[in-house]
Amino acid sequence: MTEGVAGRDGSGTIAPEDIRAQLDRVLASDIFRSAPQLTAFLSYVVEQALAGRAAELKGYTIAVEAFGRPPEFDPQSDPIVRVEAGRLRKALNLYFAAEGVRDPVRIAIPVGAYVPSFTRQGFAEPEAATASLEPAQPAAAAGRRWRAWAYAVAALVLTGAIAFVAWRQAGTGPELSVAVASGDMQAPRPATPNAPDQSASAQPPEPVAAPASLPVIAVVIAGDIVDPAVEDAARLFMRHLVDTMARFDDLLVVKSPGTALRPEEGADYILTLNTSRAGDKIEGFVRLSAARDGRVVWTTSGARSLAAVSDGTELRELAQGVAIRLAQPFGVLHADFRLATLPPGVGCIYMALNFRRHMKADDHLAARNCLDALVARDPDFHPAWSHLALLTADEYAAGLNARSGSPLDRALAAAVTAVRLAPASARAHQALMEAQFLRGMTEEALKSGREAMARNPYDPDIMADLGARYVQLDRAAEGLPLLERAAALSNGRPSWYDVFLYFAAYLTGANKLAESQASLIKAEETPLALVARAVASAAAGDRDGLEEAMRMLGQAEPLFALDARLFLARKGFSPPVIDRILAAIGQVGLQLR
Repeated sequence: MTEGVAGRDGSGTIAPEDIRAQLDRVLASDIFRSAPQLTAFLSYVVEQALAGRAAELKGYTIAVEAFGRPPEFDPQSDPIVRVEAGRLRKALNLYFAAEGVRDPVRIAIPVGAYVPSFTRQGFAEPEAATASLEPAQPAAAAGRRWRAWAYAVAALVLTGAIAFVAWRQAGTGPELSVAVASGDMQAPRPATPNAPDQSASAQPPEPVAAPASLPVIAVVIAGDIVDPAVEDAARLFMRHLVDTMARFDDLLVVKSPGTALRPEEGADYILTLNTSRAGDKIEGFVRLSAARDGRVVWTTSGARSLAAVSDGTELRELAQGVAIRLAQPFGVLHADFRLATLPPGVGCIYMALNFRRHMKADDHLAARNCLDALVARDPDFHPAWSHLALLTADEYAAGLNARSGSPLDRALAAAVTAVRLAPASARAHQALMEAQFLRGMTEEALKSGREAMARNPYDPDIMADLGARYVQLDRAAEGLPLLERAAALSNGRPSWYDVFLYFAAYLTGANKLAESQASLIKAEETPLALVARAVASAAAGDRDGLEEAMRMLGQAEPLFALDARLFLARKGFSPPVIDRILAAIGQVGLQLR
C-alpha cells in the first residue's frame, strides 16, 4: 500500500489519492491536453515518486520509460529530458498561476532534479486587498476575476519567454525531439541546446507574437446582376472557384460571398468577378488585387456563349483553371507573396516552398529554423507541421543540414502531428506519404498519397510527388500521367517535376517525350537533374555530355562517386530502377558501383 508523501511546506503528509486527484486536474487542463510529451513526463515522475522509486528518476530512465527512447539512449548527446523538464516547469508555473491558482495541492519539479515535490496550498482572499478600492463582491466572482488576471499575466510571461528562446535558436536550428509511447507517435516538440534550465521569469519577456495565420482571399461578385442567366453563371463560376481554392488549406484562407460581414473585411487579397451579357455571350473579368492598397496583382478575362455554359461543365473547368493558377504552391499568389508583407507564420511556409523549387542547402536550413520556431510558438498551426515534415524528409533524402537522431523518425512524427491537427488537409497527407515512403512503408505511403489527391485533386505538387513515387517504385506507367498533368498545370514548377517526368518517359519507352524533357533539364544542376542528364546523354550516345554530368555530380554529391547505388537508394529509388539507371550510364564505359 502506498504511504502518504510529506509536503514541502511541513504541513504533514499528503495522501496519495489527493496527489493523484491533483495530477488529474493538471493533466485535464488546456495547457497539458495539447502537450502529450509533458503529460507523459509528469505522469511518470509523479507515479514513480508515489511508488517510492524517486531515487530512480534519472535522465536515462525517464527518456527510455516515459519517452520511449531505445535502451542505447545516450543522455549526454540527446538533451530531450533536460529540455522537456524545463518546459514542464514552465507549464506547471503557468497552470498554478491561472487554472490551478486555488487547487489544494501544488506539484512542482525543482530545478536541478526530476523528483516532483508536493505542497499544500493556502489561499489569501483577493478581495481583502482591494476592499478600500471596490465594493465587496461575492468570493466566487472575485476568484474568477483573479484567475483571469493571473492567467493573462502568466500567459504573457510564458509566451514571451518561449518566443525569445525560439528566436535565439533560429540561427542554430533547434532539434526536434520525438517520443514514442505505447506504439503511438507523439507530437514532436522543438528542443533547446544544452544549457542550464531556467524558469520563465528568468528570461526578459518579449512582446507576445501574433498567432500564425494564412493569407485571406475574399471572393466578390461585383455589382448587381439583373440578368438571371448571367447571375446564375456568375454564381456557379464563383462556387466552383471557391471550392477549388479552399482545398489549398495550407496556403490560404478563402472568404466566400454570403457571409454576414462584407467578405473583403479582414482580407489580404480581393478576387473580384465582373460579368455582363453581350448578345448571346457572357463576358467575364476576374481581377486579383491587394486589399491594403488596391494594387492589381493579376487579371484575366474571357467570353463564352450562353449555350456553352448552360450545362455547367465548361464553367466548372474555367473556374478550376483560374483557382489552380492562383492558389497552387508555385502560382500567382506565391509569386506575389515574395513581394508582399506576409501574415505571421506564412512566411515560413513560403520559405519551405522556395526550397522545394531550388533545393539549396541554405534555403533548407533557413526554412527549417523558421518552422521550428513557429511550431514552438504555435503548436496547433497545422501547415507548419506539414512543411516541416517535408523538409525533414529532405534532410534524409538529400543529406541536407543533418542533425543528431533519426530524421526519418522526426519527419514521421511531424507528419502524424499535421494529420492529427488537420485530418482533411491534403498537404498533411502528402507529408505523411513522404515520411512513410522513405521509411520503406511503400503501401502505406501510396495510400497516403492517394488520400492527399482525393482531398485536393487540383494541386500539381501533390500530383508530381505521387507520380514521382510511382516512378521510383518501377511503376512509371502509373506515375507518367500524374507528372504530365502536374507539369501542364504548373508554369512556375520546380525542376524536379521535369526530372521525374523524364525518368517516367525513359522507363516507359516514351522516347519523344524523354527527348523533350531532356532538353528542359539540360541546364539544371540539382543532383537528381544531373543523374537524369547523365542517363539522357548515355541514351543519346553523347559521351561528352555524360562525362560532364558525372563530373558535376561527383562534385555536388561525393556519395554518388563512392557508391551510386546507395545514393539512389537514399533518394527512394527501388532496386529495379537503380539497375536500369546504372546500366544506362555504364553503357558508355564508365564503371559505377
